[in-house]
Amino acid sequence: MRLRSALWFIGATLALSTLLACLSLSIALMSARLDLQTELAGQLPERLAEALRYSVDDREVLTYLNQQINDDLANIQIQGMIPLLQSCRAGLIRLSQQTPQDPPIESRWRIISVDWSRGDDVDRAEFTLDCQVNVQLLIGINTALALVLISLWSLLPAPLGADQQKIQTLLSKQGFQPSVVRQILQDPAAQSLLQQIDNPWLMLALRQLCSTQITLTETLAIVEAAPVIHFHHHTHRVVIHGVHIALPKTPYFYFAWYAIQRKHNTLEGWILNPAIDRPDRRQAVALISLMEKFGGHQKAINDLKEHGLRSKLLDQNRNKIKEELTAVLGEELAASFLFETRRDARSSRYFYRLGCQPECIQINTSTS
Repeated sequence: MRLRSALWFIGATLALSTLLACLSLSIALMSARLDLQTELAGQLPERLAEALRYSVDDREVLTYLNQQINDDLANIQIQGMIPLLQSCRAGLIRLSQQTPQDPPIESRWRIISVDWSRGDDVDRAEFTLDCQVNVQLLIGINTALALVLISLWSLLPAPLGADQQKIQTLLSKQGFQPSVVRQILQDPAAQSLLQQIDNPWLMLALRQLCSTQITLTETLAIVEAAPVIHFHHHTHRVVIHGVHIALPKTPYFYFAWYAIQRKHNTLEGWILNPAIDRPDRRQAVALISLMEKFGGHQKAINDLKEHGLRSKLLDQNRNKIKEELTAVLGEELAASFLFETRRDARSSRYFYRLGCQPECIQINTSTS
């Protein structure tokens, strides 16, 4: 593939440089011809009219002028608009249409014509222009220009296919920035994921990408991630399906405490809310230990030691956890990682546990 790309690049550069060389040489020659024609048209008619005004034998005068003009043309300097010509030599073919060409010219396109007046009649003088080309400069400039143009062209994004255009239209209608959508569509690694356009995790990741919260690589990682929730005790952060969510300290530890109960299958993770007037001091021990080991708020720790685990605090922290997760994931995606309930028939109180399966919970106690 690399060899094919290199050969294409070299071939395209050579072809373009050849085309540019032909074009620039044509422009240089045309410019030189126009410069000469402009200069001759500005001086020759007046000079011929003055010389022939009192002439008895026009042929003698024209012969004399022919020599004078050729002498003048030998010293003329012609550069043209593009400096690709080393030197140019102009020559007079004939001053009048009444005299034969000297020398004969087969290619009419080489002739430079200048009209002048002989009384009421219009006559025409004809000239040639031969130029030496600066070949090294011609090749060097056009090869360099071709390299630049081909390089810039190769950097342009490839046109979108029909399927990509449909996806672009769909994402644009949902409010995604066109520049971000095109960036995604042009990335080869994203092509297979774009077939999952109905995947809600893809849409969530794309929205985070559009708000510059994550990179394209992280976007792809979210879509490909397993439906797992990682708890990171030292950073008080959860990672759900590849999406990072930072939680306030105290709600994080309550969340992690529920996750530990679910992970280790203690009563299948169900925890009964204490009675309003009877805090649970036994359950508070594990939560206090978790907070003390991983940097929980001292005020929250002291409150648990003094009052035990109260129903009100459990309700408040579960609500805070739901609020934080929903803000990032949305209600639909957050629901699988939040709490489910069942009622205790004897006490009419509620049991709570994390809704995800134990194998979907991972606890990270390291500092990384």
